Amino acid sequence: MSDRFGNYKDFDRLMSAIIIATTVDFILFLIFAGIGILWLKVITAIVAIGVPVLCLIRLVLSREWLRERSLWLTTGFAAIMVCTIVSLICNFPGPA
Repeated sequence: MSDRFGNYKDFDRLMSAIIIATTVDFILFLIFAGIGILWLKVITAIVAIGVPVLCLIRLVLSREWLRERSLWLTTGFAAIMVCTIVSLICNFPGPA
């Protein structure tokens, strides 16, 4: 039992690091969108959508996406992805 728990702790640490990195990428996306640097906005938007999609697929494949202990990971990745998509649709923030 402790081996399974240890494996989950490693999985949780990895996913936590990825969600923090993706959050930083989303913040960079907002900064570059506000400044008006289009090519950096596109790159950070692709990363801010692509990485959460891959992580959500990983959570589904490992059957962790609806478990109570991993629900915050699912919610976090989905929130970053949805916020990026809404920001792209609304074109906010835009250059002044």
